[in-house]
Amino acid sequence: MTARAILIAIPAAALMSCSPSSDAGPTETLSSALARVEDQCGVAPGTLTLGADNHVKFQPSVDEKYERVDCVMRELQKPEFANRIKLGFVGNEALAPEEQK
Repeated sequence: MTARAILIAIPAAALMSCSPSSDAGPTETLSSALARVEDQCGVAPGTLTLGADNHVKFQPSVDEKYERVDCVMRELQKPEFANRIKLGFVGNEALAPEEQK
């Protein structure tokens, strides 16, 4: 019985020791997924930026095409992002120069 408990405790301890390094992995994966969305939707690199606590800042250019913004929004609603990110818009109060007249 004691040998059996030791055999179970060793793998459990090994798994628990790996947990601190797993925090960096999901952030890296999320960053690369956001870069893939930018590329797929045709928006400029840096349009989506990942901040602390998985806050994603979405700042399209003032003259970005609606279809591209719509593509980004559709992608960010998919299950791989749905419960993992917090989304915020930056600069959405800005108007294109021809709309300011």
